[in-house]
Amino acid sequence: MVDRSDINAVDDAAWEQAVAREAVIRRLASKASPNRAEFLKACRDLGLKRSRLYELISAYKTRPVASSLLAAQVGTPTGSRRLHDEIERVISGAIEDFYKSLQKPSINALQKEVRRRCSKRGLRPPCWTTLRDRVAAIDPAELTAVREGAKASRQRHHPVPGSYQVERAYEVVQIDHTLVDVIVVDRVHRKPLQRPWLTLAIDVASRMVAGFYLTLEPPSALSVALAIQHLVQPKFNWLESLGIDADWPAEGLPETIHVDNAKEFRSKAMKRGAEEHGISLQYRPIGAPHYGGHIERLIGTMMGAVHLLPGSTFSSIKDRGDYDSVGKSAMTLDELERWLALEITRYHAERHRALGIPPVAA
Repeated sequence: MVDRSDINAVDDAAWEQAVAREAVIRRLASKASPNRAEFLKACRDLGLKRSRLYELISAYKTRPVASSLLAAQVGTPTGSRRLHDEIERVISGAIEDFYKSLQKPSINALQKEVRRRCSKRGLRPPCWTTLRDRVAAIDPAELTAVREGAKASRQRHHPVPGSYQVERAYEVVQIDHTLVDVIVVDRVHRKPLQRPWLTLAIDVASRMVAGFYLTLEPPSALSVALAIQHLVQPKFNWLESLGIDADWPAEGLPETIHVDNAKEFRSKAMKRGAEEHGISLQYRPIGAPHYGGHIERLIGTMMGAVHLLPGSTFSSIKDRGDYDSVGKSAMTLDELERWLALEITRYHAERHRALGIPPVAA
């Protein structure tokens, strides 16, 4: 039985199959009545009977996340089992050292190779659709890189400087962390503590701040998750709890999240959490600074404003001079969070140099 209460506990093969199905079924579920040709093509692509596909579409409409399409969710025959671990190892090995090659073998050729390896070990080979689903779950950029080279992968799957165009709000959201250039104090005695960490998210199309999370802890999978929760949720009640009367119309699931290669962005929980909701998680290629340019400029803008606060450490020792950052510190973490919220809503209303209009208008 697949445990859907914790998607991280689902085995890789079952999860990859669900993700491959979600990309196809999401399009069908969004239409009141998909045309016959499109429906039959989906049956062929997913290797499903029509009745089974109808069941999966119904399950997805009820709960539109990838885990609703896990193999055991709908119509699994009694007594059915996942592939044996040894067969899974054969498939993974054949994909890694046979399919991911410059010879670019087909899935039919992969099936023959898997059959050969299974026969050698006395194992029952998997069906063609199983192999197709495993291949469909491979990152296209990664597959192109190993079969055609890194240059071809960059040209095909990554925008180049000067052509990075995003048109829709929440089409692409960038997330990154920074150590805030100010020292905060504790709530009780107002004694200096440390510099806090800020996780910021920006909507690339509108330059709206999509969300943020402020903490005394170093960046982690938890701080990333809480920042994503903030960018997804409506901001009205949160602003009201801070006593702020302002509009911050940024909410919803982003289509793509761009992050750097830090370990907290590469956790299994982060990857599967994105896939569960149909979000594409993309990592900044090495040597491609344009990928993170928007979030880095936003961080620079926010830190420039922070330098006016009491307890600022400024951006360098030279800039700080004789200023006593520790002695002048005065704001608690909660007070800094409220100040950031006010500063962000002010930033939203000011004309953005690159856009020519305020982010809130964009």
